[in-house]
Amino acid sequence: MNKKYTFLGSTLIALGFAAVMAANAGAPQTRYRFYIDVPNKSAQNLRSMSGYLNRNGFDIAGVDIKAGKIEVITSEEGVTYLKSKGMSGTALKVMVAGGKQKIAGITEGLDQRYYNPDKIQAKLKDLNTKFPKLTSMLEIGKSLQGRSIWALVVSTTPDVNDAKFHSKPTAMFDAMHHAREVMTPEVVVDIAESMLNTATKGPGRARTVLEGMNIVIVPMLNVDGNAIVWSSDNMWRKNAHADGNRPYGVDINRNYPYKFSACNGSSGQKGAQDFRGAAGASEPETKALMAIAEKVRPVGSISYHSYSELVLYPYGCDGDYTGEHAMIDKLGKDMAAKLPSDRAGSNYTPGTPWDILYAVDGDSMSWIYAAFGAPSFVFEINQDFQPPYSLRDPTVMKQRAAWHHFLDQLAQHMLTVQVRDTAGKPVQAALNIVQIPHVKGERDFGTNMAGNFFKMLMPGNYSIETKTKDGRKSVTPVSMGDGPQTVTITL
Repeated sequence: MNKKYTFLGSTLIALGFAAVMAANAGAPQTRYRFYIDVPNKSAQNLRSMSGYLNRNGFDIAGVDIKAGKIEVITSEEGVTYLKSKGMSGTALKVMVAGGKQKIAGITEGLDQRYYNPDKIQAKLKDLNTKFPKLTSMLEIGKSLQGRSIWALVVSTTPDVNDAKFHSKPTAMFDAMHHAREVMTPEVVVDIAESMLNTATKGPGRARTVLEGMNIVIVPMLNVDGNAIVWSSDNMWRKNAHADGNRPYGVDINRNYPYKFSACNGSSGQKGAQDFRGAAGASEPETKALMAIAEKVRPVGSISYHSYSELVLYPYGCDGDYTGEHAMIDKLGKDMAAKLPSDRAGSNYTPGTPWDILYAVDGDSMSWIYAAFGAPSFVFEINQDFQPPYSLRDPTVMKQRAAWHHFLDQLAQHMLTVQVRDTAGKPVQAALNIVQIPHVKGERDFGTNMAGNFFKMLMPGNYSIETKTKDGRKSVTPVSMGDGPQTVTITL
């Protein structure tokens, strides 16, 4: 069922729609995918409109920057509200019960070939069985409904409790913070599978990567939410947090402790699609990703989301950049340039969330950078949450160019710092690189369990301040060239 609305005027006033959203929280219902036409289609107008809608409780599904459209998922009341406020666009009716949707009179089912929680578990077990010397499978947490949350380690040294693992840097890839984003696990599983299939064929790029680096994938973080997508609501976004039998859900990607509820980048109302939860890291899914990250201490991270065809990087709050913005901005732009749009003639758009869309707080990308100093990104893939499965192979193959470049850049510009005592044994120490300012509440860098610290650094001269809990200190100059380097600091 199509409805075309053409409204007079474009002046936005306070919507006050959050109460309507809260009243409908957790209830499977007929909703609408409402495509708002942004006046003048400028980036500034699009950012202003998307931020406005987000602050007022609307579920922003995605943004089409090139076409100048914003999709919101809302009820009939929401469409009426938007109409009353002077917005124009097209509404497509969505029937969410049973994972089915009816669009323009055509009933479409969520393609059964996409992963669900059981299929993800089976797939990771299969890869672990096929490649036992190059993988390990880790249960990193349990969901509210008791489902296992899995990670797969891909490396020539896959035991995360072995010092050999911690003698190498680790890159992390995750997917499905948001339950309806069904293409994202396909990409993350492909990262592991394509690397393993290639590395076992003999010497070459993939084998070299796995000999010099560990890769950790978490392909389905929001297992409960995805179960809801398959059982009752194919547009469900959050986890399964509930009042009794009535789920309202927490947005896992607003639940991380860094800048939790800091900048109007999330909602405190249960019915909102970006409800941040009761406190930072209150949710088991958030805890699971944080726990594996603390264990492996990533040097780089990509989190896959959908949709809008964007490459996003820290930070999420208005006006905030990292102390390494120039490096991260260049890497983000280079990866975006390698990602052609699903529609011919353009590429992904790079930038911080607040530059492109709206303020975001409590997100995983910002937490990972603030905790580990790791270049971290969100890739918003495709132009739909649930594209036809025929786009699966083109999507994962397209993404390979970007994550290959990411891994290559990490390896090329890797500084390895080994902190040892006078007997050559590993030392636990905090580190600070003087030339990288920590002015946004980031924590100190630190060595891992094997006394090693890894950091992507561009060419230049640096000073590394090192200190131990018992008071030993040193300042070590490092001159990085355009290649990897190892420095040993004796304390």
